[in-house]
Amino acid sequence: MALIDDFKARFPEFDEAVVDQWLPILENVWPAYYGRPYEIPNKEAILNLIAHLLTAEITPGGGGESFKNLASQSVGSVSESYVASGQSGDNYDFFGWTKYGQAFLYLTARYRGPMFV
Repeated sequence: MALIDDFKARFPEFDEAVVDQWLPILENVWPAYYGRPYEIPNKEAILNLIAHLLTAEITPGGGGESFKNLASQSVGSVSESYVASGQSGDNYDFFGWTKYGQAFLYLTARYRGPMFV
């Protein structure tokens, strides 16, 4: 099955017109984030990565001015606060704000850090 068909089957919550517009673009982008081939066992991680990137593209502000979940917001005297996460670091700051990014981090955790042989 083609990547776009796999994506639509895996994530029916995304509007099909949006997927048709953005997936051809993101199909060329995801290897910059995850350099593994689109085959088992990497398919689920790649589909979640693309879902995360698509969410960033279609979210107003390109993923928000911050990639963190907004906990509260005020208008008078301008105030915002964000949900503190138990994790930190560039990867978690970027991927941790969507459930798809969190799944991607979980699925690819075995590839991070040193491998001892």
